Amino acid sequence: MPVVNIQMFEGRDEGKAAIAKAVTDAIVQHGNVDPQYVYVIFNDVKMDDWAISGELFSETLKKHS
Repeated sequence: MPVVNIQMFEGRDEGKAAIAKAVTDAIVQHGNVDPQYVYVIFNDVKMDDWAISGELFSETLKKHS
């Protein structure tokens, strides 16, 4: 049973169904797995809980806006 964990910033709910379908379809096609056994888990992350280059992403955005 494949389990796919996808982490992305919170607030992007509108695309989750399409992403889950596309990921499932790819695993079914390339991994020869029944889709009922493919699990896709979304982890919504706050920008204050994600860092890049040693800096919180929320702060990085402020500098570039």
